[in-house]
Amino acid sequence: MVFAFAGFLAFLKPFGMHNVGYLYALSFWLVMCFSGYALYAPAIRVGDKVLALVISEIRWQKWISLGVSTSVASVLLGLIAPFIIDLFFSLQQSYWSSVISSIIASLFIGGFITLISIIKDYVKAQHQLIGEQQQQIEDGESHVASIQDRRLMEFLSKLPLEKRGTLLCLQMDDHYLRVTTDKGEHLLLMRFKDALQHLETFPGFQTHRSWWVAKEAVSSTKKTGRKLLLILKNGDEVPVSQTYLAQTKQALNLN
Repeated sequence: MVFAFAGFLAFLKPFGMHNVGYLYALSFWLVMCFSGYALYAPAIRVGDKVLALVISEIRWQKWISLGVSTSVASVLLGLIAPFIIDLFFSLQQSYWSSVISSIIASLFIGGFITLISIIKDYVKAQHQLIGEQQQQIEDGESHVASIQDRRLMEFLSKLPLEKRGTLLCLQMDDHYLRVTTDKGEHLLLMRFKDALQHLETFPGFQTHRSWWVAKEAVSSTKKTGRKLLLILKNGDEVPVSQTYLAQTKQALNLN
């Protein structure tokens, strides 16, 4: 952006530079603009921190800080600018006479450089905010996944070792719970509602007052009359009652 601004000034050729070639004018403005950036950028940062301690209670503290920092940097650039002008064009007036006009011109250049600094800091802050939010989301997802894994492992630990595998479905069977995994079935002396509490964070849903299925276990569906059946990956068929029909369709994105 500084390079583009210098190129624009070289094209306009202000301050009586109309007889100067474009490349020579561009070289001058590049030196002038980057010198200004080297002064304004740190002046704005330092001024913002220093004045924040002094006038932190004032409503327009941020803009007052920018105004003061820009003015100070403009004076500094105005003191340096005559040397740069003399390097390229030779001064046509005394140093101190040139300083006044240089400060005025520096305020114009400084306004643009200040704008660049504000935009850069805003973009940087937005990137940082997005990064922090993304990290929070990832941390939250990891935490949820950790809870899901822990609760699932607690539940599966109740099964014999040879039956512990990918959970497919649960079926209430009198006072027992029939647990089906990809390793087979096992009956647990456990209440159905207690099992559902164990798996409340696990991706699955109830299809019937006595059935629960893992979402990833469903491979297809079929209808027998008005009744909907879920076909699981192991070939089992799970009934869906009218009470849980809408919930099941929503979970599986069915029309």
